Amino acid sequence: MTLRVLHVSPYMAAAAGGPPVVVDRLVARAAANGADAHILTTTAYSDDSGAGLRRTYPDLTLLPHQRAALTGAGRAAVRRAVAQADILHLHTVWSPLTAVAAAAARRQGVPYVLSPHGMLDPYSLAQKRLKKRAYLALVEGRVLRGAARLIYTAQDERDLAAPVVGHDRADIVALGADAPPGDTAGLRAAFFARHPDLAGRSLALFLGRLDDKKRPETALQALNLVRSDHPDAGLLMVGTGPAEQALRNLTRQLGLQDAVRFTGFLSGQDKWQAMAACDLFVLPSRQENFAIALAEALHAGLPALLTRRVNIWREITGAGAGVVIDDTDEAAIPTHLAAGWRHWLVDPAARIRAASAAGQLARAAFDWDDSAARTHAIYRAVLAG
Repeated sequence: MTLRVLHVSPYMAAAAGGPPVVVDRLVARAAANGADAHILTTTAYSDDSGAGLRRTYPDLTLLPHQRAALTGAGRAAVRRAVAQADILHLHTVWSPLTAVAAAAARRQGVPYVLSPHGMLDPYSLAQKRLKKRAYLALVEGRVLRGAARLIYTAQDERDLAAPVVGHDRADIVALGADAPPGDTAGLRAAFFARHPDLAGRSLALFLGRLDDKKRPETALQALNLVRSDHPDAGLLMVGTGPAEQALRNLTRQLGLQDAVRFTGFLSGQDKWQAMAACDLFVLPSRQENFAIALAEALHAGLPALLTRRVNIWREITGAGAGVVIDDTDEAAIPTHLAAGWRHWLVDPAARIRAASAAGQLARAAFDWDDSAARTHAIYRAVLAG
């Protein structure tokens, strides 16, 4: 019998980051796993009032915003969507939409599983701490307690969430990541055809939202150090966010305009071309649950410089696909990043070995077909009791 799955996510626009990607890939593989998947979401982060989402997912239940789920027609739409499902998969916490869907599921006797997507990490809990503490006591605690299973992406995510939810009902399912399409050499050539002034540079890649959590300024500061003895080093800053103007100002202050390229948000072929043009991936985040962009970079053969705040650091360093830098002293992060960067510049053979290990790890551990199969097996185990 076909399994009816309802994915509930407060947003599905690509600009919102990881959770929409996860939902999209699971929905795309539902039929292969004997399921019929639907989506309940809002127009949040959408720049076209959800028109693109309706084209991509014609039968989704789309609310104008999360608050719409609390009353009237929006609340009724949530109830109808829940009633048509055998099981719900809730994505993220601190969400009125997922809370209303969970309440409807409990009333209707429909089980649900929940993926926190890193939002029970101490770093996340510390943001708007008092509001979250109150919301946890009044709303989110019941959502969490009602989940049949909690699905984490890595051991670190589970362990960091344990003070809030304990270790029971926990499953760890690594996410997948897309691999670059076609020939890497062709993608690389296409990038430098568009950016000929960067040809001949050894480029590092920062790809993600430009905000304080990811510490992008440390990548610029590290490049400034590296350029003292490797003047051909450069950096691609791929993404947008609230810190962009400050980062552009810092680039000018450091005199790095010729070595740094801000590309804005890239997707599809443009993203893969940027990855193919680079030699390593830099992710000095304060907190990162899984980092799909990082896993994609591994698929593209980019070794990584990252912190232990990235929850898949164990897998990466264990495979020899990257180097963890010490971030206990905030002021020293650029120095540590620069040291790792220099290591691969002065020893190209070591970088090539790490690049090979990156690709091998990604193919073995971060595969969407495997991730979807394991997730659907959890759904069936929950329904089997």
